[in-house]
Amino acid sequence: MHKTLLYLFLFFTLLSCKEEKELSCKEEKGFTIKSDTIELNIKGRSIYPLKYKGIYYSTFVETTDEPTLTPKGTFCVFNKKGKIFSKAKLIGYDSWDTGIYVQNDSIVFKENPLMPDAVSYYWDKGEEDWLKTKVTDDGVFEDDNFHVYALDYGEWGAATIFKDKKTGIEYDANILLPRVYKINGAYYLVTYTQVVKVIDPRKLNKVKEDFYYNKIKKDGLKVFDNGELGRSLQGVETVYKSGEEAYYYRDFPEEYIAHAFVYNDELFLIIVKGNTMYIARISNGALEKVNEFSEGIVIGHNNPYRNAYLNEEVGFYLKEGESFKTGLLEIKCNTIYLHYIKTKE
Repeated sequence: MHKTLLYLFLFFTLLSCKEEKELSCKEEKGFTIKSDTIELNIKGRSIYPLKYKGIYYSTFVETTDEPTLTPKGTFCVFNKKGKIFSKAKLIGYDSWDTGIYVQNDSIVFKENPLMPDAVSYYWDKGEEDWLKTKVTDDGVFEDDNFHVYALDYGEWGAATIFKDKKTGIEYDANILLPRVYKINGAYYLVTYTQVVKVIDPRKLNKVKEDFYYNKIKKDGLKVFDNGELGRSLQGVETVYKSGEEAYYYRDFPEEYIAHAFVYNDELFLIIVKGNTMYIARISNGALEKVNEFSEGIVIGHNNPYRNAYLNEEVGFYLKEGESFKTGLLEIKCNTIYLHYIKTKE
């Protein structure tokens, strides 16, 4: 009996090791781009799609000839075969404008992404509806050592805050709404126009313990006006910069960093320039083009920075004349998958 259990243990251990080995990426030159189509029996254009643990989530907005701040549409949960698991109505303007993201193993959104105390919702699988929840944080990344937040108060200022989980001490840097990636122990913060590196967050500007949770909610914009946040680049190393920071709610540059990913411990950027898009690596502070996408495929500047490392895909669109095709871009090792989402006209 003991031998049988031992054999079973060894078998599943070897199987586990094999699976882990299969999941690792082999080093290949260049990237391969493939495409397929997910067909859904639903009306509307997909915006802010998200994939988490193999399941797709997206808002589908129906275009109308009349201008409106509350578009008609549906939130939908589905799989890659086009099977729809759940549908729900949109909750006014904010549910589609701010985008959805992953937090604490749930799909959530905030009515106003710029305000720490904004009303928040999470998708309840049992109720198949959006339910109000206590205020969510502004997390953009988390590991065993730090919880990383990002705040943006427009023209008043912005800050990215690293909170030490062991000590509760917080450190901030003047970086606008970054997507955060960890490579070989260092943190890479990617915005629309720059990539910076933080080797040791404890060497950033130190703020008071529980500063984020207490001070921000109490004083709001005053923390930026008083120079208490968002003024320091201490401990930050610039890896690449194309120009001044770009705000998604202001005039946007023709060329910007639309997405980023890590392949074999190297950071790659997906750059949008006009109606073209390409993959690049950073070499001595400059971009080196690696692969190009078909003309017209573009990743929009929406809301991709919140816990971007948990989202398995990012939305894209393709303009053909006056019409648009939308879908999800997925990266697996050196293969880029373009999953087009086809809906009812």
